[in-house]
Amino acid sequence: MRRLFAIPLVLVAACGGSDSKALTSAGLAALGKGDAQTALSKFDTALAGMDRMDKNYVRAALGRCEALASLDGARATRSFLELAATVPEKVGEADFSRVCWALLKNGDRLHAMDVMKAGETRFPDSANMKATSTAVVAATQREGKPAELQKLDSFGYTGSSK
Repeated sequence: MRRLFAIPLVLVAACGGSDSKALTSAGLAALGKGDAQTALSKFDTALAGMDRMDKNYVRAALGRCEALASLDGARATRSFLELAATVPEKVGEADFSRVCWALLKNGDRLHAMDVMKAGETRFPDSANMKATSTAVVAATQREGKPAELQKLDSFGYTGSSK
C-alpha cells in the first residue's frame, strides 16, 4: 500500500518543475505583450513552486523584476538587489543591465540609478555596465528632474545638476 502512495507523490513532484517552467514561459510571453500584471502573476506562481536551486529560478525571478519595473520600480529594485545578493553567482552584469533598461523604459530613472550603481560596484571593469551607466546618466541628464540630477551628483557624476 505504501508504494501506491509513493507513485503519485513522485508524479506531483515531477510536474512541479515543468509547471514552473511553463509558468515562467507564460510570464515572459505576457511581458513581451506588455501585460506586466499577468506576467507578475505567472512569475509569482512559478516561484512559489521552486527553490533557489531550481535551474529556472533566476529566469523566473528576473522576469518578475522586469514585470515589477513596469508596475513598481521600488519593488523591482528591491527584488532584484535581493536576488543579486542571494544568488550572486547566478546574477551577472547582463542582468543588472536588463533591469536598468526595464526601469528606464518605464521612466523610472531614480531606481535605474540604484541598480546601475550596484552593477558598477559589482562589475567595475565591465564594458556592458559602463554602456548601461552611460545610457542611464544620459537619460537622466536629458530628462531628469532635480531630485534625479541631485542623485546623479551624489554618485559622483558631477555637473549633472542644472
